[in-house]
Amino acid sequence: MIRQIVAGLCMLTLASPPAQAGWRLVDEGDCPGRQLVGSDGDTPDAALCTPAFAGRTALCFTQVCNPGCQYIDVLTQDCRGGAEMAQVYTCEPQADARRDAGR
Repeated sequence: MIRQIVAGLCMLTLASPPAQAGWRLVDEGDCPGRQLVGSDGDTPDAALCTPAFAGRTALCFTQVCNPGCQYIDVLTQDCRGGAEMAQVYTCEPQADARRDAGR
C-alpha cells in the first residue's frame, strides 16, 4: 500500500505541468489603446493570455501604491509609446507549450 502511494507521488512529481499561457516582458513604456480588462498585481494574469489574445499587450504598473495590469487591444509590435511608464508584456499563449515540447 505504501509503495503504491510513494509511486503515485513520484509520478505526480515527475509529470510535466500542463502548458499554460505565457506573458513575455518586452519593454518599459506605454501603449495607448482600448483597455479590455484589468487585474491586480505586478505581473499579468496567465489566465488572460489566450489564443484569442495572442500578440496583444498587457501593461503592468508596478511603481504605484496599488500595482495592477491593463490588457490593451493593441498588438504589442504596434505599440508606439505614450505618457505613462509601465512594464510592457506580449501574450504568447503557445510559448510554454513549445518550451515543454523541447524537453
